[in-house]
Amino acid sequence: MKLRKMFLVGVGAIALVGVASCSSKGEEGVTVILAETRGAPAPFIYQDEKGDLQGYDIAVLNEVFKRLPKYKLDLKVSASALTDAQSGAIDFTVNNWSYNADRAESYYFSYPYTRAKYGIYSKTGTTYKTFEEVAEAGKKVFGSAGNNVTNAIENYNKANPTKQITIEYTELDTSAKIPYYASGEYVEIGDLPVLYSFAKAYPDGYSQLTLTNIDDTYVSANITSSATSHLLFGKVNKNSDSLRKEISEVIKQLHDDGTLKKLSEELVGFDVSPLDSDYVYLN
Repeated sequence: MKLRKMFLVGVGAIALVGVASCSSKGEEGVTVILAETRGAPAPFIYQDEKGDLQGYDIAVLNEVFKRLPKYKLDLKVSASALTDAQSGAIDFTVNNWSYNADRAESYYFSYPYTRAKYGIYSKTGTTYKTFEEVAEAGKKVFGSAGNNVTNAIENYNKANPTKQITIEYTELDTSAKIPYYASGEYVEIGDLPVLYSFAKAYPDGYSQLTLTNIDDTYVSANITSSATSHLLFGKVNKNSDSLRKEISEVIKQLHDDGTLKKLSEELVGFDVSPLDSDYVYLN
């Protein structure tokens, strides 16, 4: 693990590569933790006009390291964040990473700090909470290859050949889709942060629609079994497991005292904090 120690030399701070200066008392300083992010997607991670990292994931990290004063976080933007963590060049990566079996071979997963939330936009006056309800009502959806919701609907259709949801694959932008939703012929199923961003971008169009949240248990069973997001620690570093557990315990504290809920409501627009049952190590 690339844990770095910071020292004050004489009256001037000497910065090592990737290491910030220490306190002015001349005592052995805090340990620097090197981390990287790809810098997207908003509202979880983004750069402001000054180039500073903002968003929910960043706010969570800031709170974590406030409670771990023996460490100092050195976080940078890099397109190679995932491979850098895998190689051991950094201690961990943050980028709203979800679990999959291939990643579990190379990385330790922290406790989760986010749970994906999904919803269905439909014509005002109608509500749909499940794929089954959408299919029974004969509603259509727009889809794109590789999208997790589209994949989930495809899997639902395979399991329900006599009661399918019609998927129309398209590259239409959101503004062009709104009239179809408003007509009642189509519904829009998606990740709540994305849906909220669409509603904010096109308030007039979405004022004609009603949003219904999909229950968390239905999401896990039917849309994605990897609904939570984690920090990833490359297994090549010998102390990665102990570091991820130390950081994870603080993440759990933030969950238990309501900090995750508060931050997500402020920065995402609604509560994306994990369930109590999510706090287990995935590997």
